[in-house]
Amino acid sequence: MKGGLRGRLLTAFVLVAVPPLLLLTAGVTALLARSFAQSGDERLRDALAGALGQVDRQLKRGEAEVVSAAQELPDLRPEPRELPELAKRIGQNHALPALEIVDEGKRVVSSRHWPAGFGLPEQDGLFPGDETMRVERVGEDYGEAERLAVMATRASTLNGAPVIVRGGSFVDADFLTEMSGLTGVRLALRDRRRQRWIAPAGSPLLAWNEPDLAGGEGKGEVTLAGTAYRFSARPRNPDLWLVAALPRGELDRLTGLVRGLALGLAAAALVGAVLAAVLLSGRIARPVRDLAEQSRRVAAGERGAAVDAPAGDEVGELARAFNAMTAELRTSRERLLQTERVAAWREMARRLAHELKNPLFPIQLSIETLRRAWDEPGGRERFEALFRESSDTVIDELQSLRRIIDEFSEFARMPRPVLGPVDVGAVIEQVLTLYQARAADVTMEKDVAAGLGTVSADRALLARALGNLVANALEAMPDGGTLRVRAAPAENGVVVEIADTGPGLDDDQRTRLFTPYYTTKKGGTGLGLAIVQGIVSDHAGRIEARSAPGEGTTFILYLPRDPAAVVSSPPVRERSA
Repeated sequence: MKGGLRGRLLTAFVLVAVPPLLLLTAGVTALLARSFAQSGDERLRDALAGALGQVDRQLKRGEAEVVSAAQELPDLRPEPRELPELAKRIGQNHALPALEIVDEGKRVVSSRHWPAGFGLPEQDGLFPGDETMRVERVGEDYGEAERLAVMATRASTLNGAPVIVRGGSFVDADFLTEMSGLTGVRLALRDRRRQRWIAPAGSPLLAWNEPDLAGGEGKGEVTLAGTAYRFSARPRNPDLWLVAALPRGELDRLTGLVRGLALGLAAAALVGAVLAAVLLSGRIARPVRDLAEQSRRVAAGERGAAVDAPAGDEVGELARAFNAMTAELRTSRERLLQTERVAAWREMARRLAHELKNPLFPIQLSIETLRRAWDEPGGRERFEALFRESSDTVIDELQSLRRIIDEFSEFARMPRPVLGPVDVGAVIEQVLTLYQARAADVTMEKDVAAGLGTVSADRALLARALGNLVANALEAMPDGGTLRVRAAPAENGVVVEIADTGPGLDDDQRTRLFTPYYTTKKGGTGLGLAIVQGIVSDHAGRIEARSAPGEGTTFILYLPRDPAAVVSSPPVRERSA
C-alpha cells in the first residue's frame, strides 16, 4: 500500500506538476525566442536608420557647402594654369572630399578627387531618379578607381562661363566600416545596377551573389560561408540598397539552451519526491516566472529588465543568458547614443571650422591680391591703391574672427546663477531702455502687470537672456515693426512674452531654434538662443517659441518664484484672474 500510495503520489505529482511546468517552459521558450528575434530585428532597423540618417546629414552639409562654393566661384577668376588646382583649394576650404566643376559640355574643368580628368568628359555613374548618389571616378595611387559618393549640385559661373559645381562626401567601405563599428552590425551597400557590393574588406555579405532586394524593404535570413545571418535592407533608391546583417549563432544557442532546460525540468519532476518536488518546483518556477515577466517587458520595449541568476544549475545559466541579452540590448542603445554624440561633436567641429574659414578666405584673397599687385611690372602704384582696401578687409575679418571666438568662449563658460530677489518688471525696463537706441523704426510696447512681484534669480543673467531675445526681435524687423513685451503672474511664477511682427518662422526653423550652432541669420553663430535656453533652464524655468510664416514670432518664458522648489517646470500659462 505504501508503495502504491507513493506511486499514486508520484503519478499525481507528474499529472499535476509536470504538464503545467512543460507548458510554462514551452511558453517561455517561444517568448524568449520571439524576444531575441525582435531585439535582433530592432538592432538591424536602428543600424539602417542610423546609417541612412548619417548619409542624409552628409548630403545636407554638402548642399550648404556647395551653395557657398558656387556663390564664391564667380569672384575667383583664376588663370587657366590655376584651373587644375582650383577644385582642390575650394574642396579643402569647404571640407568637401569630392568636388568637381563641369562646363556646359559635360567636360571636367577642375576636380579634386579626379585631377587627371581635367578637360575630359565627365564619367560619373548615375542612379536613375536619384541625382545625389553618384559613382565617381577618383585618382588612386598611379591609377584610377570608382567610389560611391553623396553629391550636391549647384549652378554657377567661372570666368563668365556657366558651370556646374558638384561636391559631397564618399559613402564607401571606409564609411561603412565606421558605421559598423558604432552600431555593432555588419553593413554593406548593394549596387543592383552594376551588380556589385560596396562593403568593408572581409565582409561576409561580399559572398552573397544574388540578393533578392525589391520593393520598399527587405528582411529575412541567408547563409553565407556556412554561417546563418538575419538581415534587413532598405533602399536609398531602387538601384542602391543598404543591407544590415547579424549572425544567428547567439540566438540559436540561447534557444537550444531553453529547450534543453525544458527537458531537464521535466526529468527532474518525474524522479523527485513530493517534498523535493515542492522545493524544486518552487525553485524552478520562481525564476522561470521572472524570466517570463522580464521577457514580456523586453518584448514591450523596456531595456532595464534583469533577473537574479542562481549559480550552479540550468535556470541560472538561462537567467545569465537572459541578462546577457538585455545587457547587449542596452549596449546597442549606448552605441547608438554614442553615434549621435559623435555626430553632434562632428557637427560642432564642422560649424566652428566653417565659421573660422569664412573670414580666412577673404583675408587670403586680400593678401594674394596685394602680392600680385606688388609683383606686377609697374604695379607699385596699383599696390598703394589696393593697400587701404585690402588692409580694411583683413582688419574687418580679424574682428569677425575675434567675435566668433568670443561667442564660442562665452557659451562654453556660462556661469552658474547667483540667486536673489529680482524685480522682473525693473529688468524689462532696463533692457528696453538699453536697446531703445537700436530700435530705429521699430515701435516698442510694454505691458507689465501691476503687482508682478519678484522672483529668485540672477539679475545679470536674466537681463542677458531678455536682452538676447529683444536683440533677436529687432534684427527680425530691419524695415520696422512692433516689439511687444508683456509680463504677468503665473502659477507659482511669472510669464514674460516677447513678440515681434517680423517674417516669422516655418515649423522646421522653429523646432531647431534652440539647437546650438543653428542660425537663420547671415554671420550668426547660432549660440544666442542656446544661451537663453541655458539661463532659463538654470533658473528651473522653461521657454517656448510660437511662430508661423508671415505672422511674426513670440517667445514665452516661465520663471518660477522659487527655483529650488521646482521638480519640473509646469506648462507656460498665466494665472487665472
